[in-house]
Amino acid sequence: MKRRTSGFIILLVLFIIVSGCGKADKKAVESKQTESAAPSQSAQSSVDNKKQEPVKLKFLTNVIDYPKHESEINAALHQAYPHITVEFEHVADNYDAVLKTRLASGDAPDLFNYPGYLAMKPLVDAGQVLDLSNDNPDELVYENFRNAGKYNGKVYGVPTQVLGYGLIYNKQAFQEAGIAAPPNTLTELKDAIAKLQKAGITPFASGFKDVWLCYQMFWALQGSTLDDFQKFYDDMNGGNASFKNEKLDAAFELLDLYVANSGDKPLSSDFANMAHLVGTKKAAMAIQGVWAYGEAIKLDPDVQLGMAPIPVSEDAKDATLLTDAEGIMYISKDTKHANEAKDFIRWMLSKEGAKATVGDILQQQSAASSNPELKLNSLSLDAAQYIQEGKKTRGFMINYWQSGLADIIGKDLQDYISKNLTRDDFYKHIDAGWKIFAGK
Repeated sequence: MKRRTSGFIILLVLFIIVSGCGKADKKAVESKQTESAAPSQSAQSSVDNKKQEPVKLKFLTNVIDYPKHESEINAALHQAYPHITVEFEHVADNYDAVLKTRLASGDAPDLFNYPGYLAMKPLVDAGQVLDLSNDNPDELVYENFRNAGKYNGKVYGVPTQVLGYGLIYNKQAFQEAGIAAPPNTLTELKDAIAKLQKAGITPFASGFKDVWLCYQMFWALQGSTLDDFQKFYDDMNGGNASFKNEKLDAAFELLDLYVANSGDKPLSSDFANMAHLVGTKKAAMAIQGVWAYGEAIKLDPDVQLGMAPIPVSEDAKDATLLTDAEGIMYISKDTKHANEAKDFIRWMLSKEGAKATVGDILQQQSAASSNPELKLNSLSLDAAQYIQEGKKTRGFMINYWQSGLADIIGKDLQDYISKNLTRDDFYKHIDAGWKIFAGK
């Protein structure tokens, strides 16, 4: 398989009918698409902005690929807005803490990425983000995904991507091991592990050196086993719930299998190494998102990768693919370039902007209703097909955690993996962390 999937032009029929939590509405796709940032308007903006003073926007992000392709993004942006240049700064671990420190210390970026839904509450309450309601940027987003950027009925964030997270597997490794299909139950997973070991292939690739990968792993386990995210959030705030429950505790067997079958030093391997191991068939599987594709194909651009739901129990119906609106952009309340930041957001959701960024660079689904032409990587294609078949999906649980809790969960999960915390102690730690961030 080539690095880019040829000839696959999408009108976002792939993700049209779904949101990560199953709130799909086919009518949202059939409705008239907003063309606020259509090519003709982009061209007009180009004319209007030629005489304006140059502006450099600082963008703090946890999206790995944007800083790597900053020059390409700006080249495309300058076709519509010659006077606007974006400078990306990438932060991986402790992103939440870094962002909040910057926002509170007078060193706020003009734009930044952050989770949506309830996760934005502390930023809104602290008056650190612009209210974009009067600008209606959400009109440029598919209706299914607009709520990701709203809080109390107002628009603060604007999603740009629709991402999938599941079991990534090397198809050649599975073929050599005699595995006909990805596992849907824990027993099937154990059988696959045994076959891979017999074939001399390490079953899993670890990336647990990275805190962010650890908390993603946990929200995958929790999200796959939880039916009502809002109820969990409310019950935790009311002191009537715990992270620990029977379904989640049973799903921990998946994590234990992962750690036990990912080499001798699972905490010494980071995201990049994890992706390279799967991409070169030195390992067969990893639990990660579609964003891992670019790193995975670096050493072998022709590798064939697939994405499947995550097995979390002995019931195949529980196997879950996680999907949600992501790449949510916010504008800092302290920015001196609010208008230019708004222009950049609109450009990101235009046909040209979405194609240049989410399509050409990330090769992922776009949340833009402008119907950009996209070339999806194989992981995104598998995720889209799975969703179109109406199988079980859930959203990203991090959007329903107390702000700041993710890094705590990631670090505590590392302690669990290194056996410095028992599972019960892990639950107690993160329950206590919730109370602290909730001000209880």
